Amino acid sequence: MSGKATLKNFKTMLAEAKLPERTVEICLRGDLVADHEQAERDLELAQKAAVDSLAGNLEAAALVERIETLEAEMHQSTVTFTLRALSKPRYRELVQAHPPRRGDEGEIVDDDKGMGLNVETFYEDLLRRSIVDPELDDEDWTALLDTITDRQFELLGMAAFLLNRSDVDIPFSLAASRAKRTTSTE
Repeated sequence: MSGKATLKNFKTMLAEAKLPERTVEICLRGDLVADHEQAERDLELAQKAAVDSLAGNLEAAALVERIETLEAEMHQSTVTFTLRALSKPRYRELVQAHPPRRGDEGEIVDDDKGMGLNVETFYEDLLRRSIVDPELDDEDWTALLDTITDRQFELLGMAAFLLNRSDVDIPFSLAASRAKRTTSTE
């Protein structure tokens, strides 16, 4: 292949290039988890009791229905956040905007050493710039931070960080590969 053909192909691919994206699902109704766990414990007891009586079977059926209702509520309360990587210049600008904190002696504080930036402020700013769907205004952002757990925030933050600091690999779907083998042999 000649240099011109390669350059033409590159320019076409570059014109179609997009920054990588990732989705993260967050359930905003964490209160339902405790109800679900209790219903599962109750179901286990009811199933043990069902061996001895018909009433146990009726109770178990009602608990199964309750669990399914709770699971449906949790699914309905789950938001899929779409995050997009920042361009290299925008990411570098963001990192520079959050220099590591310094202690009394001028040393970088322990929490910031590994990343070389202020971890207390960086991730919130990164997420605000990376979340492209749903679109969040300042009021929504504040409400979200008041609603999600530290772990949920961490999941979003890690996804945003990895979008900007990891390779973009061509994914391999084991499920699609299995399905292809199953359908091609039938």
